[in-house]
Amino acid sequence: MGVYYTKLRTYFQRAAVALATLAILLLPQQLKAQDWFGDVDLDGKVNIGDVTSLIDHLLANDPFTPFNPYETRLTAKGYGAVGDGVTDDTQALENLFDAAYRMHKAVFFEPGTYLIRRALTLRTGMEIYGDNATIKKREAVTTSLTQAASKHQTYIDVADASGFNVGDMFVIIEPNYANECTFGIVTSIEGNRINFSNVISDTQNKFPGCVRNYVSGRQVTTSFALLRSWSPRFDCDGVYIHDIILDGNRNSSEPKVWSNSCIHLDAYYPPNGYTGNTGIEYRHIQRNLTVNNVTIKNSPHDGISDQSMGGLHVSNCTIENPAMHGVHMGTRYSGGVITDNKMTGSGASGAGVFLCQNVVNVIVENNEISSFNHGVSDEEFATCGKYTIVRNNVFKNITSYVFDFLKASATSRGGGHIITDNSIEGLKAMMFSGKYLDYVTIANNTVSSVTTAPTAIVSITNSDNVVISGNNLPSGTTIAQPVRSTDTTNLLDNGNSWN
Repeated sequence: MGVYYTKLRTYFQRAAVALATLAILLLPQQLKAQDWFGDVDLDGKVNIGDVTSLIDHLLANDPFTPFNPYETRLTAKGYGAVGDGVTDDTQALENLFDAAYRMHKAVFFEPGTYLIRRALTLRTGMEIYGDNATIKKREAVTTSLTQAASKHQTYIDVADASGFNVGDMFVIIEPNYANECTFGIVTSIEGNRINFSNVISDTQNKFPGCVRNYVSGRQVTTSFALLRSWSPRFDCDGVYIHDIILDGNRNSSEPKVWSNSCIHLDAYYPPNGYTGNTGIEYRHIQRNLTVNNVTIKNSPHDGISDQSMGGLHVSNCTIENPAMHGVHMGTRYSGGVITDNKMTGSGASGAGVFLCQNVVNVIVENNEISSFNHGVSDEEFATCGKYTIVRNNVFKNITSYVFDFLKASATSRGGGHIITDNSIEGLKAMMFSGKYLDYVTIANNTVSSVTTAPTAIVSITNSDNVVISGNNLPSGTTIAQPVRSTDTTNLLDNGNSWN
């Protein structure tokens, strides 16, 4: 009976495969190319070969074992990248990322250094990892405008366009400021004229080119993130990046703007339509980025700049020498976990962890953060962040306030912050400074050494329900007014060792 059952099962299986094959072959070509039906045999096409591969697998295996057509990974060198640190691997890696997204396969970088000249695009569900391989940004190409650039024009005339390629991303720089919306992608080059499209607008024919007038002589430079999502073009929900090195190859010609951070998720704004001063409307989903065991170094701006909806998880990473922040969470962000990382800044700029306007529900735990202007800081604008937990971290050589939670408006108050069990080495300014906050706990933090005696350890202004307890300074340190309170109610200052 068992033999007959097995044969019958096989006949039914073959009939089902035949029907499925017929259905697939009768599908319109545009439906065959959809993500749910992959390029199983990896020939770059979705065709009868993929059906044959599926049939072979089904007939050779237990029919009750699900077949996963996405079980293999795609490799950088398998797509033609060289990884010698000299060859331009941009196009090969772009092909790799496109194929991995389309076929739902992981991206793997073999050991080597992969040089790129424009951002690699992150999209929903991508997983990127490597055996300590390095993705490195090519050095910036710089020139200057020879003619004024008028608002909305889609070309610029420059002194020397020879170093630019089609597809390069560039920015026109204003003195001491780089306008995000001047970023463009080179579409063609005619002598020293660069034609371009605007990369931020989701309707390029409505919003192309420059967004303001630029005078002759303004600097033009290539500038881009290593790994970046494009919210006007793609959803980017759930990306995993691990076991890889990202080298931003920072140099003085690039501006400090968040979109040339080593990892950058574009801004997200509500689908009911947010229009900024550029007239740009964002409608796509950006969220849930996980970065684990990654080394990020020499970023022209932040190590990680996540301007999405939320869900960032950064763990066991090393962030070295960013021009600005180690990790930056953008406006209206919700939910971040930054744990077990080592971040070293480049001196006085930025914060180890920076929370932009109205960021909520962030945990910063078990990190070592050194040589930034601030350890953890939020934006000093009207909209206030809430519910930040900062605990069990080590802060070294922070040049200004270790914890900076100053707000600019009493109409939108922040609070719910817990700052506890942190160690501060080489205190140069106040440990905590806050304004317009409600329900704040600053407890059991230890200052092990003081480089420059501050005027106060904690300064709290126009706040309510503040607990300052169990904090310690090194023996022999004398601060005339350890806690400075102005217009603050329900303040508990108890059990601290301030000398």
